Amino acid sequence: MEEYVAEGLATQCREELVGDEQRSSWGSSSAKNFRETSRGNGGATSVLNAEMDRVSAGLETRLRASGRSRVELCPELLLGGDRPLVVFRSYNGDRVSSVDFQRNNKNLEVSKSQLMNNLINDRHDTFFHRNFKGNSQSCCLMDGVAEIACYGEKWSEVLALKNKHDKADLLSKTQTELDDISKKLQSATFRLEHIFREMGQIYEAHKTTHRESRHTDWSEYPELAAQLMISGHPMELMDGDAGHVPLTWISSLLEEVINKLGDQRVFVLSVLGLQSSGKSTMLNTMFGLQFAVSAGRCTKGAFMQLLKVSEEMKKDLKFDYVLVVDTEGLRALELEGNNTLHHDNELATFVVGLGNLTLINIFGDNPCEMQDILQIVVQAFMRMKEVKLSPSCVFVHQNVTDVAAAEKNMDGKRRLQEKLDLMAKLAAKEEVCNAECFSDVIEFDVQKDVKYCAQLWEGSPPMAPPNPGYSESIQEVKNTILSKAAKSAGITLSQFKTNIQDLWTALLTESFVFSFKNTLEIAVYRKLEVQYGNWTWTLRSNMLTIENQLHNRIENGKLDEVEQSYIFKEIRKAYEEVIKEMTKYFEDDKDREILTQWRGRFEIKIKEFHDEQVNKVKRKLHGVIQQRKARKIIDDKKSEFENKLLQKSKELAQKLKDKAKDEEELQRQFSSFWSGWVTELTADIKPAEEINLEKDQFIILKELGFEPALIDKCKRSGRYKKILTLGDYWDYIITSGQKYLRTLANIYQKYTSLGAFSYEEQQQIRWLISKAEKDSLDAIKSKPVVTRGYSTTYLCEMANHVKIEFQKFQSEKKYTLRKEFRVDLLLYVFYRAESWLEESHKKSKMNNDPLTYLESKKTQYYTTFRSFCKENSSAVVLGELICEKLKASTLEAVCNKTAIDLAGKMRCNFPAFNGNRLNLEKHMLKSLAEKEDFDDFILYITDPRRQTEAFIKTEVEKHIFKDHTDVAVNVLKKNVDDIKTTLSQALFTATQKVKNQRGNTDMWMKEFSNVLKHELKFDNICFENFSDINDLYFLNEEIKKGVISITEQMSSLSLDKLKEFRLRADEILIDQLCNCCWVKCPFCAAVCTNTMKDHGPYDHSTPFHRPSVISEEHWRHTGEFGMHFCAELVSSNYWFYPHHYSGKSIPCKQYKSAGSQYCTWRITPNGSNLAYWKWFVCRFQHELERHYNFKFQGRREIPHQWKTVSKYDAIKSLGEMY
Repeated sequence: MEEYVAEGLATQCREELVGDEQRSSWGSSSAKNFRETSRGNGGATSVLNAEMDRVSAGLETRLRASGRSRVELCPELLLGGDRPLVVFRSYNGDRVSSVDFQRNNKNLEVSKSQLMNNLINDRHDTFFHRNFKGNSQSCCLMDGVAEIACYGEKWSEVLALKNKHDKADLLSKTQTELDDISKKLQSATFRLEHIFREMGQIYEAHKTTHRESRHTDWSEYPELAAQLMISGHPMELMDGDAGHVPLTWISSLLEEVINKLGDQRVFVLSVLGLQSSGKSTMLNTMFGLQFAVSAGRCTKGAFMQLLKVSEEMKKDLKFDYVLVVDTEGLRALELEGNNTLHHDNELATFVVGLGNLTLINIFGDNPCEMQDILQIVVQAFMRMKEVKLSPSCVFVHQNVTDVAAAEKNMDGKRRLQEKLDLMAKLAAKEEVCNAECFSDVIEFDVQKDVKYCAQLWEGSPPMAPPNPGYSESIQEVKNTILSKAAKSAGITLSQFKTNIQDLWTALLTESFVFSFKNTLEIAVYRKLEVQYGNWTWTLRSNMLTIENQLHNRIENGKLDEVEQSYIFKEIRKAYEEVIKEMTKYFEDDKDREILTQWRGRFEIKIKEFHDEQVNKVKRKLHGVIQQRKARKIIDDKKSEFENKLLQKSKELAQKLKDKAKDEEELQRQFSSFWSGWVTELTADIKPAEEINLEKDQFIILKELGFEPALIDKCKRSGRYKKILTLGDYWDYIITSGQKYLRTLANIYQKYTSLGAFSYEEQQQIRWLISKAEKDSLDAIKSKPVVTRGYSTTYLCEMANHVKIEFQKFQSEKKYTLRKEFRVDLLLYVFYRAESWLEESHKKSKMNNDPLTYLESKKTQYYTTFRSFCKENSSAVVLGELICEKLKASTLEAVCNKTAIDLAGKMRCNFPAFNGNRLNLEKHMLKSLAEKEDFDDFILYITDPRRQTEAFIKTEVEKHIFKDHTDVAVNVLKKNVDDIKTTLSQALFTATQKVKNQRGNTDMWMKEFSNVLKHELKFDNICFENFSDINDLYFLNEEIKKGVISITEQMSSLSLDKLKEFRLRADEILIDQLCNCCWVKCPFCAAVCTNTMKDHGPYDHSTPFHRPSVISEEHWRHTGEFGMHFCAELVSSNYWFYPHHYSGKSIPCKQYKSAGSQYCTWRITPNGSNLAYWKWFVCRFQHELERHYNFKFQGRREIPHQWKTVSKYDAIKSLGEMY
């Protein structure tokens, strides 16, 4: 026997002698089939052949250099098993020689992907054999054929020793040797899938490391496999030896199939059954497939095969292909051991989840034999129900002697039903859910979904002929499958690819139901959320227009009460259009099968949103009506004052008409008389006082018993402005006094950690601050400040409300908060209310203070006065007066309409605003990272809604007033043109009607005002001073000239004017985008990203949680931050305390059992750790330590890998937030 030595990087090898008998076996069949497969499938394996030839040539060159003979690689032994296998044989005539290996590498853990990378990169002077566990420096190949002979001998020895009771030790040793030989024989199996398995691992290794090969284009491997799959060759889906699904390889393979065929719809048919129950034989018979069949474990893992639907059958079916998934048998003898049940449950869950229809194959009809498989199958279906997947099933009993015996079969179905119900109860306990019978788990009709098949052979093989009844039975099963398939649209290949990823990722974790994340379903739901935002915006924008029109009618005195039915009538058309669009989306979208589950919920939410908008508008308009009624006396006085001022201006003009050309003299004279007129008219009216909020706050705090020095100290420090976002409230705790001394030890142990409050205590103080702020602002905004003005009693009420809330909070705590906290809390609430109070009081002065109102009209009356001085006709003066009033009202109308339009444009086109809640979150986080302002981050963490509102305001300001002013100006000009057209039409309509009815100026004015009642606010004008006007045509022309002048001025209007009116784009968008869920994760304080506010019964969720340090979580009795992400925690073996006072800890895996705030959250343990927050922790490490008064130290020191994340990587990772 001739030996050769191949030196190089060998890690693990064992000896194997290949005899002539074995050589003839592979030479006559396997190699032939290998070459024929290559030719028959368009050269799909030609790359492998070329690679083997190249490796062989390289080795031969090296061996010749050392004086050795020619070698040839054995293709059917290349790349097999759990470790890469490359075997070469040297031929001397017909003799196959043995090979000796030397191992130079001391690392015994080199992965096969690394080893194959060396081969691909032409460093192939080393060859490897799988499953070697020896330690010698030089080992020889063992004879494979001898293994088989040895197995027979050992088995005979075991049988002989069993009869010798005194040879127990020898029997045990011999049985161990027999098991070892059995394992070696099992690992010697080699088929084409082993080659593709290695191709997949080479591909995954290169793709993971982004390495390029100089000799082989590894990126083409999926394309080669796709060609084979399209041609009808079964492809390995799950590695039967390793029990692993290579997701990267399978995904790329299916992507290539999609590239070649298109994203075709497929009906996925999977099969489950015990080993050797005839699964593969049944599929081959049914569809003419080529799944491997033999005695024992012929199928390992899972295989998938495409079966094209004929054009004739496509008329009845809604898909293009049937994708058949064949699996290895459950309860395989080769897998006996503790892991068998887990393996079977895993496999069953996987294939049941993949299949639109699963065939449950049962050998015979004995209930005892069925029990094991039924429990596995029922548990798999129960898992699908828990994760909202809805496959169907058909039970097939094979090898039944008398398939026509109706009574017997009926009894068999009854027993099967009983067993299924029993298994459902057992599985329900295992999966912790409610199910009393199998029909609670899956829709199942025992009369239609159970089939009986005759046995395959008539008699005993090998001489028995095939049984014709078997084919007939299988045809009946096939008809049942097709009838069920006709009711299904199947799924697309891309959906199938996603299902594989989701199912396998969930199976890798301990709890499938908690871990399963249906990526496709999530993507469809996210799209639905975007549509929901579009539908609600359509309703909101229409409602804003209706509100604007009704508001104008109220201000014009044309409407005294708003009926809810009228608003419903006005919005009906838009609502019906939205319902029509929504129905079309749910019925016509390509994902309509998935969307069905949410249709009812979203229809209800749209109806609720519609009703809410109607009620909101009615409340707002009711308030406007009440304000108008409250100021009716003032408005009447204003009309009286205006009439008198007009008369006085006319009289003064008559005296000064000879000075009409001296503009300065006219202004001086008018100003001197104006002051006298205003004083005369308002002599009996008390002027409105200016407010001094700071003084009032100081007085109120003193009345509450706080020392002036303390108030002044807190005011000057300014800390009260940030009281909500403080990281540590320890400084506010009293650390002296009788009460403190009594309870210090207990408080320190129970509530503090190295001088800091527990996380929950900190949160409760923040909750007190937030509640005091919200309740106080709600209370102050309900006061009639706009109609009646400011009063100090409003601040007193706020202060008393905060005092009551604080006392209630303090009574429930065992610690005492300092006076400084109460002062800062009150100052903070006052501070938050200041801007609203000042703005409201300003409006109140304009509406209710005659002096302020008259001063605002000075310019208008000077214009009228000057016109009288020039001896202009009454028509000209009235035209100028009307235009002055139109100028103010058209400006307001145009700015309000522009605000709505700009909000709509940004909602549709601005990237941060045109998606769902998650999209808004992503852009806000990107903005925070770009600014790198720690205070903004802390505000986002503690009060995400306020930070989101600030982000929206900033982006609107930047977009409209800085970056895209041209767009805003164009919208403004369009609305100016529209209002110009409206005014021209109103002039024409009023003039024509008065002309036809021969009316007077007063009638013309009423008609003109009535036409404009929806479009803008227009104050009435007293006509006592214009009774001499007879020529309405002339008046019409004068107003036209004025309108042209107004519109020309407004076309060049500063965009800053948009900020001064009732409707603002930023506030409209805040109402639209912030009307969502704001519940925080109890672990990390990440906000739920559901677009709907009340999205029950669905759990709160967010795609990416944060490290718990973000929410100040730390380890009990330490000052160390918690560094885990929630996705890691809920799949770990850690325990946590639900509350700071909890004496009992809860396993993180069972977090839903920790109380109401935990059970409403769905946290998927998918291992996704957003790089963004790693960067944040590293970037602001020192700020976080100072803010929270904790340290990144000990076991919770920042991992080194986190420090390698750049800001660019952080922002880029936000793209993972799908």
